[in-house]
Amino acid sequence: MAGANGEKGSLADNLGALLESGVGADVTLVVGESELAAHRTVLAARSPVFAAMLGQDTREAQTGRVEVADVREAVLRQLLHFVYTDTAPQLDSMAAELLPASDKYDLPLLKRRCEQAVARSLTVDNAAAAVVLAGLHSCPLLKSAAVEFVASHPQVMATEGWKNALLHDVEIAAEMCSLVAAASSKLRSVSKDDDEMLAEELIEAAEDGDEQEVRKLIAAGAALNAKDDSGDSALHCAVLEGHVEVVRCLVYEGANVNIRNSIRQTPLHYASFRGHVEVIWVLLGASARIDAQDHMEQTPLHLAVASGNLRAVKALLAAGASKFKKDLNNKDPKKLASSSMRDIFDVL
Repeated sequence: MAGANGEKGSLADNLGALLESGVGADVTLVVGESELAAHRTVLAARSPVFAAMLGQDTREAQTGRVEVADVREAVLRQLLHFVYTDTAPQLDSMAAELLPASDKYDLPLLKRRCEQAVARSLTVDNAAAAVVLAGLHSCPLLKSAAVEFVASHPQVMATEGWKNALLHDVEIAAEMCSLVAAASSKLRSVSKDDDEMLAEELIEAAEDGDEQEVRKLIAAGAALNAKDDSGDSALHCAVLEGHVEVVRCLVYEGANVNIRNSIRQTPLHYASFRGHVEVIWVLLGASARIDAQDHMEQTPLHLAVASGNLRAVKALLAAGASKFKKDLNNKDPKKLASSSMRDIFDVL
């Protein structure tokens, strides 16, 4: 999509425009009385839950309609925007609602960002609800932050929110009281050991693109292939954000270029979907498996085609990626390609 000066926008901008325009949409998400158009290939590539819904033998796959319950339309719109662009403009104001939705559709990066946003915005009035939210959706960071907040702000226990939390779920209430009691005597009652802390800091530094900090943490002994709660390694995070110098640093230091996350995607899958061509070549030069298949048996080339990134497609084809490896829906990259993109498959 061209900007005002004739320059192409970023991949996120283009995918956002694709979502907004609805061009080529082949799935309808039904929420209440509203219908939102989407593209099944993008949904399936990003969410294993949508992938299962849109499998060959499901009602949703046959009708192209997905009924969405327990999610407000405004929240679903933000979730869709994230699926296409990795951003949710209203995340901070909707984090408490987006978190359960991201958990429901298995979007770990969005879930993590929501968890962080809720943790940043803790108050006396919402801390108890945050503890319940963390318990229901397995959010250790949020649980720790909320319990610590309650322990250091005992006035929380005089709020209606605290009373409602105690009535919400017996098991969560019992755990909440136990944790707060322990934290009251020592706010950091359960500290992580040095190795875990170093690994977490390395992943954060890689995601932020802080090459100097990455080198410092590696020198301090941080585990290169440790994973976060969503199964992403430091290399996954650096690749996702396109931090090529950090990627080079991690690869040079021996990070596993074929490491897989919770949906069996390698760093090359991330680079291909996001269209980071320079990163693609760094990974391939370090022996990344070009036809690695994820939980949907999609290769990096499948994802490059799905995202419509021509340069990534050309790079992968030039490097020898298979044009005909089929995914779980029995589709190869060439079959998924647009008519204008298929010419490249015939040339390369």
